[in-house]
Amino acid sequence: MTIDPRAADRFRRLPRSEWRTELEALVVREFRTALLMTGDETVPLDENYFDLGLTSLRATEIKQRLEAGLGVTIDTSVLFGSPTVDRLLDHLLTQPLDGAPAPGPAAPGPAAPAAPDLRKSLVDDLLSDLYQA
Repeated sequence: MTIDPRAADRFRRLPRSEWRTELEALVVREFRTALLMTGDETVPLDENYFDLGLTSLRATEIKQRLEAGLGVTIDTSVLFGSPTVDRLLDHLLTQPLDGAPAPGPAAPGPAAPAAPDLRKSLVDDLLSDLYQA
């Protein structure tokens, strides 16, 4: 699945009060596709998506599609450090969408680098996924 390259433009035209609803629909659609869920299955927003069966490789693919489609940068520590759709949505709502000003009172400061254990775990997961494929 590819995110419409005009997604960021659509978000810029919406009132900020509607961004979360629209963004949630987009992100949930990505996760539903990656988790091979049907359209009537619900993606839990507050559950760890790795516990739902998502692999680190699929999570990285979702990250890349969201970044390309929305024109944002998603910090890897957000994706792997507290892996819930709700946390990802919170992060995305603080990012400027392809040049649009970030919603909210202030943009967050620079993200702290991922902990060494998290990086090692990420590399181990990616290598495991590659060797299983």
